[in-house]
Amino acid sequence: MNPSLIFKIANGITVLSWLVLILSPNQTKVIRPLRVFVSGLVLGGVYVFSILIGNGQAEGDFSSLESVRSLFANDYFLLAGWIHYLAFDLFLGTWEAEDGAKEGINRWILVPVLTLTFYFGPAGWLMYLVFRFVKRFLSKRKNFT
Repeated sequence: MNPSLIFKIANGITVLSWLVLILSPNQTKVIRPLRVFVSGLVLGGVYVFSILIGNGQAEGDFSSLESVRSLFANDYFLLAGWIHYLAFDLFLGTWEAEDGAKEGINRWILVPVLTLTFYFGPAGWLMYLVFRFVKRFLSKRKNFT
């Protein structure tokens, strides 16, 4: 299968998954299937497939930025790198939604967090941790007085 076609299909599946996660009226029911099936099995499987197909066709390694650039000149390794982002950002988003529910963070407050995680994974993760810290701090302060 063509790496460009796999890229388009994986992006479509991932965007749909994020929309379900963000807009679902009952996030707790969709978290596990998205985390296990989409992030783990589907995207994880595409990742492994891309690495196996591209293996032996690429030059480079992870020892320097130049070597990584050379490695990603191969479309299958570039695809694997992109799928890596998609899978882990979705995994992280499902964790944020699940943990946010446990922490009592309003699900609508999580919408910008999840959106940021979708687009810029670590920045969304940082935003979630800040919200979580503030929520815990305010809860302790409220219980203290």
